[in-house]
Amino acid sequence: MTTLNVKTGPMLRYDTVDLNQYIYHAFAMIVTEDATSDYSITPNMQLRWKKATAVSAATADGSTTVSEDNSSKQSQAIKLYQYHGAQGSFTFWRFKIEIPLADHELAVHYSIDGEAHPTSQSEAIKGMTGHTFFLPAKSQNFRWAGHSCNGFSASVDESDFNGPNPLWDDMLKAHASKPYHALIGGGDQIYCDKLVREPEMQDWNNQTDFKKRMAHPLTDEIRNCIDRYMFNHYCEWFGGGSFAKTIAQVPMINMLDDHDLIDGFGTYPDELMRAPVFNHVGSRGYFFFLLFQLFINDEIDGVSETSHPNRSMIIGGNGEYIPFRNHSLLAYLGPKQWILLADCRSERKIDQICSKATYQHLFDAVRNLPPSVEHLIILLGVPLAYPRMVFLERTLSSSMNPFVMLAKGLSPGFINNFNGQVELLDDLGDHWCAGPHKHERNWLVERVQEISLEKHLRVSYISGDVHAAGVGVFFGYHQHDPSLDPKYSLAVITSAIVNTPPPPAVISMLNKLASKKHRSLFYCGTKETMVPLFETDLEGKAQKDKYIIGARNWCSVEYHQETGELEFDIRVEKVRGGGETKSYAVKAPAPRWDIAKQHHHLLHSKNFDKEISRLTGQPVAN
Repeated sequence: MTTLNVKTGPMLRYDTVDLNQYIYHAFAMIVTEDATSDYSITPNMQLRWKKATAVSAATADGSTTVSEDNSSKQSQAIKLYQYHGAQGSFTFWRFKIEIPLADHELAVHYSIDGEAHPTSQSEAIKGMTGHTFFLPAKSQNFRWAGHSCNGFSASVDESDFNGPNPLWDDMLKAHASKPYHALIGGGDQIYCDKLVREPEMQDWNNQTDFKKRMAHPLTDEIRNCIDRYMFNHYCEWFGGGSFAKTIAQVPMINMLDDHDLIDGFGTYPDELMRAPVFNHVGSRGYFFFLLFQLFINDEIDGVSETSHPNRSMIIGGNGEYIPFRNHSLLAYLGPKQWILLADCRSERKIDQICSKATYQHLFDAVRNLPPSVEHLIILLGVPLAYPRMVFLERTLSSSMNPFVMLAKGLSPGFINNFNGQVELLDDLGDHWCAGPHKHERNWLVERVQEISLEKHLRVSYISGDVHAAGVGVFFGYHQHDPSLDPKYSLAVITSAIVNTPPPPAVISMLNKLASKKHRSLFYCGTKETMVPLFETDLEGKAQKDKYIIGARNWCSVEYHQETGELEFDIRVEKVRGGGETKSYAVKAPAPRWDIAKQHHHLLHSKNFDKEISRLTGQPVAN
């Protein structure tokens, strides 16, 4: 029997469902240490499944026994990548999972042939002989969990929060009660910012002359350091603790944000983005994102959608600062819901989030969805609807502002080390409502509304990034029953599952700003505001700050068959580090409008929904 020394894994990644044959597609991956593993037989995975009613998630993982008469198959791994470093070489093994959906929910038990080496490091395999994940029935919509910001910023004392596990344990408890079919990562699944603390990075990081820093050569020593850090950090974070246990049981679908590369990548001036060292950090960060989070290697898998092993993959335009194409995803989450995960980082620059070519590619893919789909969730790493902080952006952008000049002198942490800009400026510049991105943001909202009307889809957005929870909402100029309004879109924010929330004073300021109804989309007959979801605090008492809550959180999402609504249930940590959560739920209504096609051209007029019921009849004058 072969022996495998597993450094990280097993990890699961969901792809999509082939609706021609109702075949469920996913992948598993492990990382093994070459020197202490036996590869005389290529690693092989055993899969067996049975009706889920016979097994619960509470007892399934690691202990499920599957009788010989149950359906089964095996999957031989392919060698996806081999990392070489000073500590030796390690191999990434990817297993393809293809299982036919049934008329009932399935519990799928999987195990990898061989024995674990005594020094195998992965928390997910210690003391376990295998794992179980769950597949929905053919007619069932996925129950899924959303999260973001799965890590700590460099300055945070992790002990203040009892480490990263509490909310992952809360999710595992919910999964044990009623299984999740997918885990949606909305960005910052890992924080790579501490790379700058590595010894080889110090000459670059400590250089106070920013022009010299940007001209600093990319040496082989720095190249090796970046790869070593990325590899080891991923192995530790994805291979340890309750997060590792979760992704061994619930298949991931991930999209990146800046910290998956390094803080603010894509939001700095062009000269910094193209500087040899900083540019290489982003490039290698994207490579390891593809490898560890999407389980792909472009050199092995290629960048052709027609032949790509990931059926959900949408290959967009060329990266602006990195040698990779845009990698977005469109995945099946059941007969009534799909999710579009847009890569908003690979093409990002100060005045662009995604290229028009990539947007068109995404829109074309959505237009090809089956006509039975009612809900489309669009994942954008940064919230599309969020309180405006234009005044702060303008203040911090001015190097001659007396406040900024004074703060730079008194507080070294007020500026970032990369280029000497105010530290908060890259965060503000990252937002869709930032000055350089506002036009693109409004254009995107308009185009999505057009597709919503054309395809009869209820579009909802989900995002992270801001370390707080809230729900924005877009709706027609003349407010109606939301189910009859094609412009009605929730913009759910769930962040962070691990990281620290902003200070209470910031949360209070955001709540004051959130109460405003914004006029920026009036020109196309759309209003936007925030939903007063948090009318009671975490102790159940009435509170003034109803729009944004500053506590760690994650989101449970479930489709209600009887009403056609999609419920987003934000689970907010009651006590810092305690792990117990309180639910705040909001529902996206089913699309129930009936608007004749000859009226679609009126969508962006203010009178479009004034008497929406009339739009099923004769043409209405604009």
